[in-house]
Amino acid sequence: MTKLIKWLYIFLMIMTMSPSLFSQDRKVVEGQGKLVIRLLGYKTDTILITDRKYQTKNIYLKPESREIEEIQINTGYQKLSKERLTGAVSKVDEGILKTVVSTSIIDRLANNVPGLVFNKTGGNPSNQTQISIRGQSTLFSRPDPLIVLDNFPYDGDLSSINPDDIESISVLKDAGAASVWGARAANGVIVLTSKKGSASSGLKIDLTAQATIGDRPNLKYEPRISSADYIKIERDLFDKGLYKTQETSANKTVLTPVVELLIANRDGLLAKEDLEAQLQSLGQIDLDSEMSKYYQQQSLNQHYALSINKAITGGNWLLSLGADKNRENLVKNGFERLNGRLFIEQKFWKDRLTFFANIARNNTNLFTPNPGMLYMTNLKQLYPYARLKDDQGNNAVVNKDYRSTYLNSVMQQNIGLLDWYYRPLDEVDLWDKKRQDREYRMDFNLGVKLTDGLLLNTSYQYVDRNLEDWDNQSLNSYGVRSLINQFTTVLDDGKILRNIPLGNILDVERQTMATHRFRLQATIDKTMAKVFNIQSVVGAEVNRTATAGLQNRLYGYNAERAGISSVDYLTLFPSFVNPAGTNLIPFKDDVSKLTDRFVSYYQNSSISIASKYVLTASTRFDQSNIFGVRTNQKGVPLWSVGLAWSINKENFFKADLFSQLKLRTTYGLNGNVNRNLSAFTTASYMGLAPFSRLPYATIQNPPNAELRWERTKVFNAGIDFGFLNNRINGSFDYFQKRGVDLIGDAPYPASSGVTRYRGNVAASKGHGYELLLNGLIVDQAFRWNSTLMLSQAKDIVSDYMDLTISGLNMIQGTSINPRVGKPLYSMYSFDTEGLDPATGDPIGILNGEQSTDWNAVISKTKIEDLLYYGSSRPTTNASFRNTFNWKNWNLTTNISYRANYFYRLNSIRYTNNNLLDNGLESRHSDYLRRWINPGDEQQTTVPSIPTAANSNRDNLYLYGESLIRRADHIRWEDLAVSYRMAMAKDWLKSVEFSFYVNNLGLIWRKSKEKIDPDFTGVGQRPMPRTYSFGVRLGF
Repeated sequence: MTKLIKWLYIFLMIMTMSPSLFSQDRKVVEGQGKLVIRLLGYKTDTILITDRKYQTKNIYLKPESREIEEIQINTGYQKLSKERLTGAVSKVDEGILKTVVSTSIIDRLANNVPGLVFNKTGGNPSNQTQISIRGQSTLFSRPDPLIVLDNFPYDGDLSSINPDDIESISVLKDAGAASVWGARAANGVIVLTSKKGSASSGLKIDLTAQATIGDRPNLKYEPRISSADYIKIERDLFDKGLYKTQETSANKTVLTPVVELLIANRDGLLAKEDLEAQLQSLGQIDLDSEMSKYYQQQSLNQHYALSINKAITGGNWLLSLGADKNRENLVKNGFERLNGRLFIEQKFWKDRLTFFANIARNNTNLFTPNPGMLYMTNLKQLYPYARLKDDQGNNAVVNKDYRSTYLNSVMQQNIGLLDWYYRPLDEVDLWDKKRQDREYRMDFNLGVKLTDGLLLNTSYQYVDRNLEDWDNQSLNSYGVRSLINQFTTVLDDGKILRNIPLGNILDVERQTMATHRFRLQATIDKTMAKVFNIQSVVGAEVNRTATAGLQNRLYGYNAERAGISSVDYLTLFPSFVNPAGTNLIPFKDDVSKLTDRFVSYYQNSSISIASKYVLTASTRFDQSNIFGVRTNQKGVPLWSVGLAWSINKENFFKADLFSQLKLRTTYGLNGNVNRNLSAFTTASYMGLAPFSRLPYATIQNPPNAELRWERTKVFNAGIDFGFLNNRINGSFDYFQKRGVDLIGDAPYPASSGVTRYRGNVAASKGHGYELLLNGLIVDQAFRWNSTLMLSQAKDIVSDYMDLTISGLNMIQGTSINPRVGKPLYSMYSFDTEGLDPATGDPIGILNGEQSTDWNAVISKTKIEDLLYYGSSRPTTNASFRNTFNWKNWNLTTNISYRANYFYRLNSIRYTNNNLLDNGLESRHSDYLRRWINPGDEQQTTVPSIPTAANSNRDNLYLYGESLIRRADHIRWEDLAVSYRMAMAKDWLKSVEFSFYVNNLGLIWRKSKEKIDPDFTGVGQRPMPRTYSFGVRLGF
């Protein structure tokens, strides 16, 4: 039967004239020549043709030996062959990490690990992690995967790590793989392993230089009305008297230039023809173009890395240096990074004693003086016809905070006030806003081989991290000048008193973190009776992390003389603009401190029987100082068991098709911790009360003697396969997760003084699958490799006690609002019935009937009355990477697929701050699609302009069903081309040139809307396309 299948396969290949099967010499037709036969998974055979007469010949092809390279997985505690694993693990090797170009090492995992998803969807609801592995296993605790760097948890900023330092990344997904990390592994574990060099060669030097150029962002991405349309709306509102209140406000509320011109015309100060001429001129100005010209730029990222490896007697050392300098898309914004790392390994006592030290220093600076957005007030964006440069090329003044007529008046009085005009282009040069991150990390390890198969290791890590946010606003900046003027008092003699002194205003926030970790571990690797092999690690570790924070605001700061001035925080000062109102000088001082102590005991063991059967078991017991008052609640036992069976190694397994077939399954318990909660009552001191001016505090957490760890039960079943002599190989995993004792909210008696209680009152469950398929499609001088990854992860809330959430809060999704039976991140809408044919008003459903009582519809719609669509995050993800090699050339490209989720379109909002602004603030182009006349309801879902302000009328439309869309799409992620040359010179071994393009764009989207489904939030735009050029030299 097997031979029949083989010959049938050959016959089909011939009939389809596949060039991969055979090639025919032209001399065959002349009675001489050769026939070359190729079959996937078998060695090529050649038949000589010596006679034109018909011949029958049996051809036997020999199987081609194609072993899968043994993969070593680093779990952070031990290195294991993938053959010994029963759990779900993915490994990303240095080849992929070198292909993708990014400043952050974690970004290189995108679309390269099954089940690992980067969540890009708009809005970023509270506690939505950027990265998730197999969904999310918690509600209000830390949702991010645990990051492990060189065998210890890493709590620093991932952008501070030099990507060229990382040799490989392992992703631990299920309990069998991750439970050894215990209470922090419920969301998965990402293990980063740094390069350690080699002791088998002499001096080796690698030098890398890369430059990445990025396009300017598309500021026209969001559909918005033009300046001319904006002005038309303002004129209409002015005629309806909307600006009367602002015009007469004692607070001199800012008005746009158009409204000021309309007022001047109304009061006879500006002729009609002059008004029309100026309005026409303003209507031709486009702020987005001005912003793109003066606030945006092409990005330029520079990266340099140097690695020096030297073998020495009994060991080796590796010195790694890195430097990055990024110019961001926003002018003046940037990122700088300096990395240094020294690794030393030395063996003694006939290699029975091994010592290594890993010392690293990371310095990063993040500069953000350019906010990227301009505002008239804290809540209102700048009008779209603002000019940033005047006709003479000077930085132009735009209206901000106060009416221009008022500012002109007080400036002409010349009483000593500081310049009160706002020139946006001045500000980026007058604002020193940056974040400095200084990290020093030392790892030491001493390993002693006591006997064959028994190794004792002691490890110690010390991390010192200093984080400083520096926000220094110059005296010449608008923010400082305006604040000083606001708190200026005019005395009876006409002189002025400045209650805020002249000088810069400096806001500084410092955070220090000192971490000590110590681990004692025994490793056993013993073979008995030539059949049983036992590998086990047993150990204990202690951790202490002390974090301290300090926040200060310094008035009158002078960097040259290192001076500051004191201010009076207790007195209510009259406002210069409106003396009837009083204000306190802003106070921003704060102090915080947290000490986290952690003790763990663990073991992870595996038994291999005849290299066919593997049994694994791991246990871990974690204790922390933040949990219950009783000792048995301070800790949590976590465990896992696993089984694997290599069927292809059985004597009875005779299937020629499969070269590898392994079944595996695991079940276990992982955990999570919420460091914002404590078993004891905690309070936060808030400074001085607004009116009594006395110190006060608020209760942050009531006592909870029953507070305990979150736990996640995880089941995984998988199969690893390879056929056609491993020419095609891969794996398939199915998993189930069940979270118990999750932190959630529950109603609490109001008489207690606490309205809501947060504790272990929630539960969740989820399931999904992952498919990895690798194929060597062509294996000749030209090689073609393909990798297909497909995963699905669905999770729902299975138990939750707080059901007091309103329908509107559930829809808006500004915070996590769990609902039993639904995903944690879900898409809902109000049930609507289109537009009223007579008025264009949106129609809602109230008690089963159509209604235009919008306040009642919004307030009385219960959660169960909402329309549910599905997840707002992709539950199905796939990627298809192809790599082509020919001689020294290499080309790699990746396509991704995200599906089974929804997004909400943005649209027009007519009411802003309880004022009818006809959509000025939203500036959405749906204003042009609005209902105007009866019959328009057949063509549009955009409501008419209302006759009165009503935010719930807007809410019914904006959160109704007409704006929900499917987000499924296919994206061309990247393209990489490289050329590598082996050099014959003694001092130069290799040269590699590379070119990389990222963010190539969408190929297909299910929705007809011309927007990117992953960038739908207000102000969100797709990442610009980037182009990278690099060279690597090996000496």
